[in-house]
Amino acid sequence: MPKKIHLIFALLFLCTVGTFAEPRGWGTGIGVMDGAFGAHARKGFLLGEEQQYAIVLQGGLYNETKWTGRFDADFHYVLTPTSSFSVYPLLGIDLAIRNKNNRLGANLGGGALFDLNTETRLFFEVKYVTGDWDGFSFIAGIYF
Repeated sequence: MPKKIHLIFALLFLCTVGTFAEPRGWGTGIGVMDGAFGAHARKGFLLGEEQQYAIVLQGGLYNETKWTGRFDADFHYVLTPTSSFSVYPLLGIDLAIRNKNNRLGANLGGGALFDLNTETRLFFEVKYVTGDWDGFSFIAGIYF
């Protein structure tokens, strides 16, 4: 199991050290994962000349049968990057930790961004997380 954790951290490190990435900002939100409520924080990085691609790293804490920490690294393909309302499909990896039990999974879903001003955005995401602790997730929040 430690090899999987090292691989996850190596992938996350590679995602964040790109000098061509423009930080989107920090975000926070609330979510539901198969009926379990939780909160999370995220950091986004925009890629590409038109800022059409993004890598979003997020961590959250959900109260399922026991407290579960979830850490995601998602790739977003923004369909309308120059609009104040944009949508994107997403694909990523998920690491869930509960009482020394670690589970690795994959994310598949989509989301939307709505610009309130030049620095503040609302976001909404729906995704399916596969793996041993799989299920649907809905997250809403704000970038600042």
